Amino acid sequence: MALPVAHGYGQVYTSDPTADILNNVTPTWRETIDNFQSLSADSEFASLLEVGSSDVGRPIHAFVLSNNAKDLKSLNDLSKLQKERGANGTKACLLINNAIHPGEPCGVDASIAWAREILNDERRLRDLLASMDVVIVPMYNVGGALNRNCCTRTNQEGPEEYGFRGNARNLDLNRDFIKMDSQNARSFVTLFQAIKPDVFIDTHTSNGADYTYAMTLITTQADKAGPVIGPYLREVMEPHIFDAMERRGESIVPYVNTRNQTPESGIIGFLESPRYSTGYTTLFGTLGFTAEAHMLKPFPRRVAATLELIRCIALFTAKNAADIVRLRAEEAERIKNAFELPVHWSLDPTDSTMIPFKGYTARREVSQVTGDIRLAYDRDQTWEGQIPWFNRFLPDETGQLPEFYVVPQAWREVVHRCQWNGIEMTQLAADTTMELDVTYILGFDARNAPYEGHHINRLDSLEFRTEQVRLFKGDWLVPTEQIGARYLIETLDPRGHDSFFTWNFFDSAMQQKEYFSAYVFEETALEMLQSNAELRIRFESAKASNPEIAQSSRAQLNWLHMNSANYEGTVNRYPVFQSITKRQ
Repeated sequence: MALPVAHGYGQVYTSDPTADILNNVTPTWRETIDNFQSLSADSEFASLLEVGSSDVGRPIHAFVLSNNAKDLKSLNDLSKLQKERGANGTKACLLINNAIHPGEPCGVDASIAWAREILNDERRLRDLLASMDVVIVPMYNVGGALNRNCCTRTNQEGPEEYGFRGNARNLDLNRDFIKMDSQNARSFVTLFQAIKPDVFIDTHTSNGADYTYAMTLITTQADKAGPVIGPYLREVMEPHIFDAMERRGESIVPYVNTRNQTPESGIIGFLESPRYSTGYTTLFGTLGFTAEAHMLKPFPRRVAATLELIRCIALFTAKNAADIVRLRAEEAERIKNAFELPVHWSLDPTDSTMIPFKGYTARREVSQVTGDIRLAYDRDQTWEGQIPWFNRFLPDETGQLPEFYVVPQAWREVVHRCQWNGIEMTQLAADTTMELDVTYILGFDARNAPYEGHHINRLDSLEFRTEQVRLFKGDWLVPTEQIGARYLIETLDPRGHDSFFTWNFFDSAMQQKEYFSAYVFEETALEMLQSNAELRIRFESAKASNPEIAQSSRAQLNWLHMNSANYEGTVNRYPVFQSITKRQ
């Protein structure tokens, strides 16, 4: 069967890597893969591999630029790159992910242009590959890319056709890096753990407020990145990228997450929790960046801005590879020696930095549709000034690292996700009872509406106890002295932004299974009160302090049942346990 004619790059390779950017078109999934396949066929330094499957049944690819690219035949071979870099000690790896939202395809076009540009300049290519390997995911959300149309991103300025945000299961893949409901996420994680990239770029297109910039940038939030990588991002790498983009004629600002409706009120840093791509990569010490081209700028303009950003980040990574590799080794050592780590952060509303900003004048006017007051921007009137940037986040919950966690084998969905992320685990060889630290969830709220195939649990309060816990042959011991310790504490501590508890993996453990028949239990309850004076005092106190108990006979009987020998006692017991001994 003949391949479809390409709308964007097609099979035409020009000497000018930016020539095709002038078109208001972006390639289909098939055309994109054909482009990278052609680049691979024409160079000894490039290879295109299938690295996993997607929910739509089509493969996910990785395009590799490396001195040893032609030695790579499969996903298993990619770990060779990481081992070779480890032996070298000063060579980095850059990973670029495209089309996680296929309606935002700027990175697809920009990555093809950049790869072609590098491969057409032999001296530049050799200099680049002497310092780093490059891995590009051409189109991550294959199912969304195949669902091609022209209208789902309302008011976006091109291209003529593009893919859909949801994947084949209608999942937003940029919310799936912890819960991993998609085959796409499993493929990405497998690739990520095989190559262990030092720097990561995820390419997007943003909406929201209107302003003059074609590109904004989300840098991994520095405070959350930690005391080793955070200062380097905040004080060295991010300022360099902003300056380099300015010198190239493409001014950028931080992602415009407005404090109020318009940028004049200030912008707030984006706290990318681990559900997001750069939040996930931060768990393993990778320096992450999210490119956010603005949807109201013409598509060719957005692609050009994305291309410039890739150039700047790639060049910085190549020139500073040794420093980046050293910092990541220091971060790994920090995590290895940590006895506690933050698991939750909140914005410091008192701490801001003034940054220059060039925006469009905002006005309020009467809507001709609704009659209400609406917001509009006047692109004929610009303003320049300083606005506050709130980008300090303080840890508000910290967890102490145990020597090991215990994850019962019954919770296989959690076990599998840990294993997919390279977590070292061993199984108990026999049934046993261990004295462990046990967490009880005293209160939480479950969001009623479904969210990305789950519902979100909002934690209220916890209680910690030490108990004898019965375990079975095959249950899992998970030591924390390993490279994935931060992943472990942020997913297994229920207080984490995107813990497995937050994503409702443990809901069945929160339920009571045995109840009582009131007409029978009445006699037992009376006997309990008559024979136990201390219980009687606590019962009266519970009624006095809680109107819901005082006003409900069923609630009173339930309180007594919960204080009886028949109560199962494991309701709301969090089913991941910790060793009593903690890291020292």
